[in-house]
Amino acid sequence: MTKKQEWFSLAQASLKLERGSTYVSVWLRRHPNELPSEMLMETGKVKLISEDGIEWIKNHIKKEGVLVSSEVANGDQHLEPQLLGVTLLTIHFTGRVRGKLVF
Repeated sequence: MTKKQEWFSLAQASLKLERGSTYVSVWLRRHPNELPSEMLMETGKVKLISEDGIEWIKNHIKKEGVLVSSEVANGDQHLEPQLLGVTLLTIHFTGRVRGKLVF
């Protein structure tokens, strides 16, 4: 016999995961079709997620510290040579100029 599932709003689920109130909603948009469909229920405009769904997301969240902030990643990816204390501007492949002055 399977246990009866308790259902939560996406905001409640986010708080159960100790995240901001929109975390689960944003996670579902960024990861469409990853969460097994039986763990999500839609009633009109309201989406509900089961206890098992919350646990599933918790187990699929990347570990803290694995992702490096994009600013640091870009800084490492586009190392900028320095000349007389001024960082030379680097032109990114998009054609935009990237860089900053250091005094």
